[in-house]
Amino acid sequence: MTVTEPRSGVPSEVLQPKLSLAQVQELLADFMPEAGLRVVEVSPERVVVMALPEWLECRPGGTLSGPAIFKAVDLSAFLAVNAYAGKVLTGVLTQGSINLLETAEPGPLEIVLTVAKLGRRMAVVTAQVFDADGLLTAVSTMQFALPSRPTRSAS
Repeated sequence: MTVTEPRSGVPSEVLQPKLSLAQVQELLADFMPEAGLRVVEVSPERVVVMALPEWLECRPGGTLSGPAIFKAVDLSAFLAVNAYAGKVLTGVLTQGSINLLETAEPGPLEIVLTVAKLGRRMAVVTAQVFDADGLLTAVSTMQFALPSRPTRSAS
């Protein structure tokens, strides 16, 4: 869990992922093989996911649709929660917001996720979405409810 010193904003403890990159990639392959995502980094600082262009819907006029971007961020944030909390497949999105800053041209999206808060019953993830040219196209906050008691594993 990240703890900040009063008024300094400097983390005194870094949140460590409980799942490795390979384990998160396996989770994606097992439970969301048709999501069109590729996990490329799991580290104490962040999770990075690529949304593949063939899975992102475009609007008439040739730009990526907002709902397609939201879906990619939602699924990526779910993977980030699992990476840091351990396998919590019963985690549920309870609140999500996205600000679309620029139109995103068709192509891959890089989604950079940070777990802002990880508690026993709730996780909050922030995301920045970059297009193929590296332009920041969206920012998002996703909140997940985590199971309050042990549940059967879906494995």
